[in-house]
Amino acid sequence: MRMSDSPGIVIIGAGIVGLSTAMHLAQAKAGKVLVIEAEGDIAQHQTGHNSGVIHSGLYYKPGSAKAKNCAEGREAMYRFCAEQGIAHDRCGKIVVATGEEELPRMEEL
Repeated sequence: MRMSDSPGIVIIGAGIVGLSTAMHLAQAKAGKVLVIEAEGDIAQHQTGHNSGVIHSGLYYKPGSAKAKNCAEGREAMYRFCAEQGIAHDRCGKIVVATGEEELPRMEEL
C-alpha cells in the first residue's frame, strides 16, 4: 500500500460511537477514515442489543444538564433518522402516578 492510499484516521470498533465518529470525520473532510471491526458485522455488541428507546429525559431534574441533553439528543436523533431515511416510530410515553405521594413530581413534568 502506498502511503497516499493509507487512511489518515483509523477507528477501532463499528458500534454507535465508532460509526458516528467516522461519519462526522468524513462529513468534516478530515481525511481518509477506516473503520476496523473484529466481528462479522456492525453493532454486534452493546449498540445492537439496546432497548431501542429514545429517552425523553423526564426522569432527570427539570432544567438539569441531563434533562437538556436528553431533549436535544432526542431531537437530533429524529433529524438524523429523517435525513437518512431511517424508519422510526415516535410512539410517545404514558406516565402515571401510582400513589398520591407521586403527584407533586408529576406536576413538575
